[in-house]
Amino acid sequence: MVRRFIGLVTDYGEGHYAGVLRAVIKGLAPDVEVVDLEHSVPSYNVLAGAYVIAVTYRWLPKGSIIVGVVDPGVGGPRRPIAVEAGDYFFVGPDNGLLYPAIESEGFRRGVELRFDKVARLVSGRFPGKLHSWSLSYTFHGRDLFAPVAALLDSVDLEDLGEPISEGDLVKLSIHSVEGGDGVYDVKVIYIDKFGNVVLSCKPGDLNLGDAVEVELQTERGLFRAQIGVTFSSVPQGELVVYENSFGYVEVAVNQGNAGELLGVRIGDRVRLRVRY
Repeated sequence: MVRRFIGLVTDYGEGHYAGVLRAVIKGLAPDVEVVDLEHSVPSYNVLAGAYVIAVTYRWLPKGSIIVGVVDPGVGGPRRPIAVEAGDYFFVGPDNGLLYPAIESEGFRRGVELRFDKVARLVSGRFPGKLHSWSLSYTFHGRDLFAPVAALLDSVDLEDLGEPISEGDLVKLSIHSVEGGDGVYDVKVIYIDKFGNVVLSCKPGDLNLGDAVEVELQTERGLFRAQIGVTFSSVPQGELVVYENSFGYVEVAVNQGNAGELLGVRIGDRVRLRVRY
């Protein structure tokens, strides 16, 4: 039997919530391997979570299941979904979080999860919940998404909900760029712990290989950055624009914090003027 992997991406942080997800999964599917891809997605930030999922899932073996929980609408009208796309499964809220990865892989089939179907398969399998499996209002990661991921190791997708099409899904794009002729409007889609700023474009969108300098216009002002291949392409403390390890355009300060210098947050717009 091939060992199945389950990857987790959440905004839960260092508390017990992520640990409970792992416990539920292992309680239902002891042989699966659980991989913590990230639990430090900025709170409620679906755009940042979508970027993390889109650039990390494919490092897991084909056949893996990715659980994404960045879910500010938990307990509300947003739908819970599970989707098979390409060689992977994606489980989480239908708020755009999973869509860039699904789109990249190619939608194959999906379901809107039905808690009653999941509960019938889970009830009685945990000592503290001998008679029934209940759904809380605020912790669907534990009560629905983690059990579904574990069940997908042995249960068919259609047994867990009602069929949906790709057209039913909430769409969200992490790759977007407007403009041309050297002037482009892009969006901040992620800022890592070092303050490196990921933009919603790729080098080819900007003809970055032919560029000598980039001007970045933010609400804080106008900044000039050199083109480089890594942080040390510029002296310590200076701005550099380069292609990051996942293929997106990124802005950094060598041994500094570009997010703080530029005064940007995830979701902010940035205007780029590329000098050739």
